[in-house]
Amino acid sequence: MFVRWAVALTAGFSLVAATTHAAPQSGAVAVRITPQPTNLVTAPQVALDTQAPKDQTLEGLVAFHSSDVDQIDPETECMAKVVHHEAGNQPLQGQLAVAEVIVNRIKSGRFPTTPCAVANQRGQFFQTASYQVPRTSERWRTAVAVARLAQAGEWAPVAPGALFFHATYSRYDWSHRRTLVTRIADQVFYR
Repeated sequence: MFVRWAVALTAGFSLVAATTHAAPQSGAVAVRITPQPTNLVTAPQVALDTQAPKDQTLEGLVAFHSSDVDQIDPETECMAKVVHHEAGNQPLQGQLAVAEVIVNRIKSGRFPTTPCAVANQRGQFFQTASYQVPRTSERWRTAVAVARLAQAGEWAPVAPGALFFHATYSRYDWSHRRTLVTRIADQVFYR
């Protein structure tokens, strides 16, 4: 990660830190200024701004979260594999809705309590360990970013409370017993 920093000597400020990836859409740089007492001499402290900008579009947040896809924890990887497999060909809202289903299941108390346990639950998604993903593809970067975004809860739910979904071309006997939440592209989401 490339970090630019400078020391401001006026007004008692000791640091301006910025990251070049903090605002990918506008090219602007996020800056955090740390006030320091003027009577102390201190070395500059680098404080990275790792929070995504609050006024981003969904596309901008996905771009922000798609960095460092090689540095992903196993739970995020499981969720990203589900997003990649089940919704990789869908618009971002549809991919996010699939990730939300996993998050909603974890929170519900009716399903396992981790993304990997939800994804690998018998009869639900699939065994993520056997699903091999091309790690350098843009589709994988997007799936990882969507998984991170859903886990962080940084976007308003697109399928609020959804616990189930299926493709629009499929019919399941359980769907008529569930409450329809939304349809996004080729998928239908239910509570």
